Amino acid sequence: MARALRIALVPGCPRLGAVGSNADALLAARAEAGRAGASLLLAPLASLSGAPAAALARYPDFRAACEAALARLAAATADGGPGLAVGLPWQEGMALYEGVALLDAGRVVARRARHVVPAEEGAVFAAGPSPGPVAFRGLRLGLMAGTDLDDPAVPETLAETGAEILVPLSAIPFRRQPADRAIDRAVPRVVESSLPLLALNLRAAQGAETWPGGGFALNADCSLAARHPEGAPGLWLTDWEEGAEGWRCAPQPLPPPEAEPARLWRALASAVAGAVAHGGFSGVLVDPAQGEGAELCAALAAPLPVWRAGAGEAAGHAREAALWAEAEARGALLLNAADKTALALGEGHRAGHFAPLRDLFRSELGALAAEHDLPAPPADAATDALLRALLEEHKGVDALAAGGYDPHRALDLWRRLAAAAASRRRAPEGPRLSRQGFGHDPVGHGFAPSTTG
Repeated sequence: MARALRIALVPGCPRLGAVGSNADALLAARAEAGRAGASLLLAPLASLSGAPAAALARYPDFRAACEAALARLAAATADGGPGLAVGLPWQEGMALYEGVALLDAGRVVARRARHVVPAEEGAVFAAGPSPGPVAFRGLRLGLMAGTDLDDPAVPETLAETGAEILVPLSAIPFRRQPADRAIDRAVPRVVESSLPLLALNLRAAQGAETWPGGGFALNADCSLAARHPEGAPGLWLTDWEEGAEGWRCAPQPLPPPEAEPARLWRALASAVAGAVAHGGFSGVLVDPAQGEGAELCAALAAPLPVWRAGAGEAAGHAREAALWAEAEARGALLLNAADKTALALGEGHRAGHFAPLRDLFRSELGALAAEHDLPAPPADAATDALLRALLEEHKGVDALAAGGYDPHRALDLWRRLAAAAASRRRAPEGPRLSRQGFGHDPVGHGFAPSTTG
């Protein structure tokens, strides 16, 4: 008789460092998965520790708390219900790893550390060995942590050593790219390994990073069998059956693709909600003097309480002081509506706990505003195009002149960028949306480009 298996997945919404409450949420999800008839519950990387785990993983007390919570979760699996895969950091000898642990029958069955560690985390986490399959109730799972799927050798090794389903459990932050990029990256691995794949990403928000969640199942013929939308909470159930050609996921109705403005709005709103919740604030305060940007920030905070500051005609430091005083009196998160254009050129004040729009050029706000029937801030598309070329494409002034831009205008903007570097450093943090961070360029350097134009 053909084997069948129901696998549940939960993207979670863990808080960094809140290990006990994160474990409680995983136990509640496991109980729900058991009631739904699942044999296994998968949770993504950092689902127990919260993300980014590198911020706390060096602390022995934090690692001890993760191990204690892991033991509690493992003990819970002795009841014969679903097995459980969770993400956390741990230490082995002198090496510090981050990865996933598989729990079943009251014990930790296996751990799989990330084999591919991003450069920015390499100072904290060591790369684990290339993972082999993990046996779970007669099924050999190809568990992968983080971005291990990006290395073709990892799924190839898993396939060669007997894995039956590839299972990447990730914590990949939101970036402005097509929502199907993760599926596009996974298809070659399915082709190369001839194995089906079940993927899950973390759903969370912490400081400047948001993780959008979402997941998908690809059968060995590369057909998309199921997809869990980004941002969707709750449990996701998938049904698998073994046939003559291996395991196959039963097809599910696929959700419609999400338009880019809606995807971006959800990421920004998630970042604001996370900042309010994690900071223990009662709501948000916006500064009406920041115009249309302030109204965008207020809309992003809905349905949280939103107050508009009454700082009157005060300006400069006096206005900043009045805003901080009102935010403290209300227990509110003070939102700064500065966008990437303003921060690049040193415009506006720097008061605020959080700046939701800081990684968006002003000309990019129009689509967001239109999506929600809000007025768009007046923008200069030509200026933003030059700033993008300087900041994100790293083009020199002469290269811009060769591309048709006014060299004197380009040089002027470059000088304003350099002059505003210290001001950007004082600006509040906000969600990172682009591949490169913004606002940490050097202050007071001596380089000045010249132009032959």
